[in-house]
Amino acid sequence: MQQLRGQFEVEPRYYSDKAGEIDFVLQNGTEIIPIEAKGGEDKSAPSFKRYIANRHPEHAIRFSKRGYRKDGAITNIPLYLAGKTKELL
Repeated sequence: MQQLRGQFEVEPRYYSDKAGEIDFVLQNGTEIIPIEAKGGEDKSAPSFKRYIANRHPEHAIRFSKRGYRKDGAITNIPLYLAGKTKELL
C-alpha cells in the first residue's frame, strides 16, 4: 500500500463483499482497478478471479514475485516495481 499511495488521486482501499475480498482497489479516473498482492508463489486468488469474471474491469493488477506480464485484463507487476504502477498500466 505504501508504494501505491500518492500515485493516484484517490487512496487505495480494501474491498470485501459476500463473494470474497480484494486486497486493494484503486481509482484511476473513472476506472476501478482490483489489485491482488501475493508474497509467495501461490497465485490461485479465487476472490480476485471471481471479481474479474463478475465485474469485467478493463485493468486488474497482481503484484507477485513473478516478472512483468500482461494476460488479458490482468497485469502481473513484480513487487519491486509497485512504485511504478501507474506508469505500467
